Amino acid sequence: MTPSRRLTAFLSACVVASAYAEVRVERGYLPHGAAPSSFAVALPGGVNFCFDPVRCGVSYVWTGGFLDLAPMRPGPGKFMKPALLEGPVVHREEGLAPLRRGDPAKVPEVIFTGYTLRDEAIEFRYTVDGAPVREEVKVRTGGGALVRTVHFPSGNDARWWRVLDGRPPERLAPGADEKFTLESPLGKPVP
Repeated sequence: MTPSRRLTAFLSACVVASAYAEVRVERGYLPHGAAPSSFAVALPGGVNFCFDPVRCGVSYVWTGGFLDLAPMRPGPGKFMKPALLEGPVVHREEGLAPLRRGDPAKVPEVIFTGYTLRDEAIEFRYTVDGAPVREEVKVRTGGGALVRTVHFPSGNDARWWRVLDGRPPERLAPGADEKFTLESPLGKPVP
């Protein structure tokens, strides 16, 4: 098989079906203003999302197939384009550093520190003004929403906020187990 046929076969294998039995991750050049090297994550059941490691937040969610990676693989001239989403965007979140500690008006320093794959979820790790955070993302049983469980360190006494563009700050009150859950409903396609 020639190198170009091998590349074509590889890229064809990257155009993935809509329903996986496991979590899949791809990092690269994604559309809709995502930061370079954002994460594209395919969850079981055909729900996919973009996690931006610069702002440490979910940027958008799409349903159906995952990605066509061919446009972001450089060809002649090494010109790259964003990967193509294989389904409609059904949820968006915009704004700098959506998770904030203390003053909701102050944009915190967020630092992405890694991720771990789970059976039906992915857990991202990052810090918000030095406080370690773990955020597990999965699909609600039966579908219909992206469920994000955010864990904080022991003895955390600061107020936490979710700040998204175009919405008032939302105070987040962790329970006794030092975590809270955010649900992002998946609706009709959005522009």
